[in-house]
Amino acid sequence: MRKTTGISRRLLLALPFAALSQQAYALIAGSVFRETGHAFPEVDVKLVPAQKSKRFKEQRVRTTPRGEFVFRLPAEPMEYEISVAVSGYRPEAKRVKIVGDERIDESFLLERAR
Repeated sequence: MRKTTGISRRLLLALPFAALSQQAYALIAGSVFRETGHAFPEVDVKLVPAQKSKRFKEQRVRTTPRGEFVFRLPAEPMEYEISVAVSGYRPEAKRVKIVGDERIDESFLLERAR
């Protein structure tokens, strides 16, 4: 007969990893629209720390078919620049500041380049 303690070994091994996944984070999310007001899919979105840092690196994503994007970041005070660019349209950039575990939403309305 096998004696049990009530806590499995697998659970004991998983506890340190579960604690790591519970760390606070911040989100910078948003949408990109065409000048007509329609969602703009497949747009390159770049997030760059405003101050040089070894810990915070540049991140890039593409918008979804609904024109949406999201970046998950450490919940530490930091300022970032978000820029969006697509061929044939004027690029745009905005600065955002993260203070803690929060969500910041930004929208971009891209106009055709003349």
